[in-house]
Amino acid sequence: MRVLLVSALLFCLVSSVSVRSVCIDNFGKQVCNDFKLLNSVIVKSPLSKNQLKEKLKTQVKQIAFLNNANLFLIDTNNSVEYAKKIQKEVYVIYAQPNISQVKDENSFESRQISQEYNLIDTWEKTKGKGINIAIIDDGFNLEHEDFFGVDIAFSYDVDSKKLDSTPREAKDTHGTQVAGIIFAQHNSLGINGVAPDASLIAIRQVTNITSDTILAFTVANKAGADIINCSWNSPLLLEPVYDVIIDLVKNGRNNKGVAIVFAAGNEGQMLQSNSTEASIAEVITVGARQNYSNYGPTVNFVVKSNLTTTQKDGSYGIFSGTSATAPVISGLIALEMSREPNLALHEIIRKVERIIK
Repeated sequence: MRVLLVSALLFCLVSSVSVRSVCIDNFGKQVCNDFKLLNSVIVKSPLSKNQLKEKLKTQVKQIAFLNNANLFLIDTNNSVEYAKKIQKEVYVIYAQPNISQVKDENSFESRQISQEYNLIDTWEKTKGKGINIAIIDDGFNLEHEDFFGVDIAFSYDVDSKKLDSTPREAKDTHGTQVAGIIFAQHNSLGINGVAPDASLIAIRQVTNITSDTILAFTVANKAGADIINCSWNSPLLLEPVYDVIIDLVKNGRNNKGVAIVFAAGNEGQMLQSNSTEASIAEVITVGARQNYSNYGPTVNFVVKSNLTTTQKDGSYGIFSGTSATAPVISGLIALEMSREPNLALHEIIRKVERIIK
C-alpha cells in the first residue's frame, strides 16, 4: 500500500514563483494581494483526468479525488490569464492560480504557568490505540526520548516529496511541540501525551503552496487518518483547500467523517466567514482561554493553553497559544474514537464537549 501511495503522490509540484499584485477568484469573489504566483493552475472539474486532458489538449495532474468532482494541476506560464480562460468552459467548476502563502502557526509567548490535563481515569480505559492521527506541520524530531515507542504509521515531507518528516531548517520547531502534546509516551520521562497509543502520520509542510496543502491532506487521507491536526492557518482560505477539507469531513473515515482540527489563531479577533481554515463551520476549531485567542461561532472548544511539551532539541518547554490547544482536542477525540470507533463525527464531538465542560 505504501508503495502505491508514494507512486501516486510523488509528482513534481515545484515551479518558479513570482510576486506581484494580482487578483484571483475565490468563493465567487475577487481577492487582490501581492500573491506569490506559481506557474500552474488548480482546476475543479467533474471530468476524469483523461477527459480533462482531452478537452484542454494539455498535460493534467490529479491532486485530489472529491465526491462529485476532482482537483487537477495544470502547468502554465501565465496562471492568471489561463485560469480566466478555462474558467469559461462548461466542464470547469472553477480555475484558480496556484499560489504560495505564509503559514500562521499561531505561536505565542508563554504568559502563565504550564497546565496539565487530568486524564488518568480515561487512560485506564484507552490511550488512543487503533486511531491514526495526522499532524500537518513543520518538521518532527521523532528521536526525542519521549517519542520512543510511538507508532509511526507514515512519514512524509510535502515540500521535498520524500518519505521523511524530520526537521530540515532551523525554524522546524513547531511540529515536535504539537506532536508531544498528543504522543509523548507514558514512560516516566518528561510529559504524558493525551493519546500516546494512537498512530502518528507525520506530514512536514513548511511552504504553504495551495497545491502542496491539497497534497498534504490527500496524503493524510490515503495514509488512513482518522484525525488531522492543523495548529496553523493560512492568511487566506482558498476555495480548493476548502473543497478538500469539506470532502474529508463528509466522506472520509468510511463516510463517518475525518475529524479535522484547526487552531483558532492568536489575533484576538472575531473569525469572519471564509477568512481562514478556522472559519470553516465543518472543521473543529479550538481556541484558548486567554484573551489573545480568536473567537466566533465556528470555535467549537476553548481550553487551557500554556502546556509543557517536547522541544526540537530533545528538551521540554512551555508551548502556548491555540497551537497548543488544538492537539489537546485532537488527542481527546482520539480517545473517544478508540473507545467507540463506529461513532459518527458529530457524536464524538458531543462526547468531547462533555469532557471539556
